[in-house]
Amino acid sequence: MALAKRVKVGGSHYHGYKLTVSGTTGDYILDMICTDAAAVNGITIVPDAYGAGDHFKLEHLNATAGVVSVLAETVYNVGANAAWLLDFASLELMDANDKFRLTYTNVASTGMTVYTSVERIK
Repeated sequence: MALAKRVKVGGSHYHGYKLTVSGTTGDYILDMICTDAAAVNGITIVPDAYGAGDHFKLEHLNATAGVVSVLAETVYNVGANAAWLLDFASLELMDANDKFRLTYTNVASTGMTVYTSVERIK
């Protein structure tokens, strides 16, 4: 017996991104653009390697790159494949062409890939 599917308009949408960090110290930037207006429920950030002292910052920028809010600052890389789930209890409202900017600061000279997944509600 087949179960009926429920149809809805809108709902959650997940979008993944990746940032390649080379073995050179410095800041690496990933812009995650929201092409449609939406509310963001949360973001998961997962580095695939441990970098002692490495940290990141997450900002919400508007379409002209002005800072709307700083969502996370000096959050340390605690280990390979250790995920940071930032859950926005009041939702983060994004206008069309707003973006999240992840700035990963490589201190340890360790190359890695940082994976992110953003949950939007349209």
